Amino acid sequence: MTDFLLCTLYAPLASWGDIAVGEVRGSSDRPSRSALLGLIGAALGLDRLDQDAHDALDRGYGVAVRLDAVGTSLADYHTAQTVASAALKGTRPGTRRALLASDEPQTILSRRGYRQDACATAAIWVREEARWPLAAIRDALRAPHFVPYAGRKANPFGLPLDPTIVEGTTLADVLQQQTRLRSTLGEMLPRLRWLPPGDREVAHDPCDGFSSGLEKRRRETRRDAAPQRERWQFSNRTVEIGVVRTGQVEGAT
Repeated sequence: MTDFLLCTLYAPLASWGDIAVGEVRGSSDRPSRSALLGLIGAALGLDRLDQDAHDALDRGYGVAVRLDAVGTSLADYHTAQTVASAALKGTRPGTRRALLASDEPQTILSRRGYRQDACATAAIWVREEARWPLAAIRDALRAPHFVPYAGRKANPFGLPLDPTIVEGTTLADVLQQQTRLRSTLGEMLPRLRWLPPGDREVAHDPCDGFSSGLEKRRRETRRDAAPQRERWQFSNRTVEIGVVRTGQVEGAT
């Protein structure tokens, strides 16, 4: 039997990161591995400059995400002030105020992608090198050190994360059990576009020492591994995509 920490991730507006090319900043339809580890790191109170701690998170935990409500996409148009990169050679302004004071400001345009009313269930398990037990992460998510948010600081979560430790023989076992949201949240559920009962996709890390129990569908490559938090750099990783059979979610229509 393996212990898993399960969380509900719902936000009215979320941005789960994707490949950023030029002025376009897209969003995936589900939280990435780096987003989940960043959320845990914020709850634990890890400083962005503490690369050793972020490396420990990356080595010590496996994650899986089941998408429950796909939501809808939203594109937001942004303008911002910055300075030409040529003006910053050999310097590294410590604040935005110092950055804008270093040269004549110029306006840049960008398009940001968001997901509206998407909901996912995350499962986290420990590996041999885990520094924090699941119980410590659960307690931190219940009373986080830094305010948690869904990808960007302007995106608060719309429901409690409700971190819960459950036991199962496979990943599929625990994700099949976790299909009913708390009835006390029922008033908010009709606004969500729940995926119908049946085979639901799960994006997951390799399962170490236990079976996933999922029907394998495909593999994808995502740039969300080995995060360098200070520089916002990430490496490629292979993501396993399987399916799990689920029942009706409470409150779904």
